[in-house]
Amino acid sequence: MNILGTDYIELFVGNAYQSMHFYRLVLGFQPIAYAGPETGVRNKTSYVVRQGAITLVLTSAIEEATAVADHVRKHGDGVGDIAFAVSDVRDVFETALSRGAAPSMEPSISSDDDGQVTVAAVKTFGDTVHTFIERNSYQGAFLPGYRRLPPAMPDDNRLDELDHIAVAVPFGGTKKWSQFYQDVFEFGLLLEEYTTTEYSSMNSKVVRNPENGITLVFVEPSSGKRKSPIDEYLRYYQGAGVHHLAFSSCDIIRSVRSLKSKGLEFTHTPTTYYDNLSERVGLIDEKLEELMELEILVDREIGGYLLQIFSQPVQGRPTFFYEVIQRAGARGFGNGNVKALFEAIERAQLLRGNT
Repeated sequence: MNILGTDYIELFVGNAYQSMHFYRLVLGFQPIAYAGPETGVRNKTSYVVRQGAITLVLTSAIEEATAVADHVRKHGDGVGDIAFAVSDVRDVFETALSRGAAPSMEPSISSDDDGQVTVAAVKTFGDTVHTFIERNSYQGAFLPGYRRLPPAMPDDNRLDELDHIAVAVPFGGTKKWSQFYQDVFEFGLLLEEYTTTEYSSMNSKVVRNPENGITLVFVEPSSGKRKSPIDEYLRYYQGAGVHHLAFSSCDIIRSVRSLKSKGLEFTHTPTTYYDNLSERVGLIDEKLEELMELEILVDREIGGYLLQIFSQPVQGRPTFFYEVIQRAGARGFGNGNVKALFEAIERAQLLRGNT
C-alpha cells in the first residue's frame, strides 16, 4: 500500500504545554514545533517533540466542542492518532476504503511558504484514527500551521525508535483487529500468545508490516480469578485504545538510569525474578547486578535475547504507559516477561481495589 513508516503518534492530553515539559524534562524529547492561536490554529494547541526517530504530537483542545476535547473527556490522556507516512495519500486512502476501512477525513491539501502536504484519515480501533501523510518536498518545521521552536538542551536518555504499539481491545478484538490490519493494510500475522498468571490471563496477536516494520500488538482479557490488567485498562479508558508505546534503546541500562533519575516510575520487579536468571536466559552481555538494581527484565528467544522494562501509567488513570526495550537478536516481545509485568500490575490493582 506504499506505507513508508510511522510519521508521528499524536496524544490528546488535558494540557499540551505541561505535557510538553514532562516529555522534555523526564523523557528527554526535544520540542521542535508549535501550533495554536498564534499560528492561526484556533481550536487547539499542539507541541511536536522528537527523540531519535520518534516523533510525538501533544495536543489539547481550546474549544469544548471538538474531537480532541471529547477524546480527553472520555479517555483521559491517550493516543488519538497513529499517522503513517505514505507516498500517495489518495491511493492509500481509496485502497483502505475499498478493503473495509471507514473514512475519518477525506484527502485534503494544506500549504504554506515551505511547500504543501496532503493528508487523509481512516478510523481504526476505538476512537483512534490513522492519518496518512504525504509530505513530498515539504521543508517546514512539521506541517503547515506549525512554527519552529528553538532547540533545547540535549538529553542523555537515548531512546531511539518506536519498537511497537500495544493496543488493548475487548474480548474477541485480537482476532477482529489483527485480521483488519492484514486485510486492509497488508500486515502479516507475526505471532499469537496466551499469557496467564495465578489470577488473570490475556490473549495477544502481533501484526507487522513486512516493508517498514510497523508493529502492533493486540491484547485482550481472558478468564481468571480476578480482573485482568487489560480489563482494568478497558474500564478506565472506556474502550479500546493504545495500551502502551515501546521505545527501543541501544543502551537500556543508561536509558533507565537516566529516566529514573528524572522521576519516571517503573513497575516493581521482585528480587526473586532474578533467581536462577543465568540458567533461564543463558549468557548475556549485561551485568546481573545492574539489571537487579534497575529492575530490568530479560527474556531469551530464538535468535537472541531482549531486555525490557515498563513504566507506571503516566497520567492519573491507570491506563497508558511506556516500555523501554533493547534487542540483542530477539524479535519477539518477551512473553515470559509479560507474565512478570502482569503480576506487577496485579499487585498495583490490589492497592487500587480493582480486583
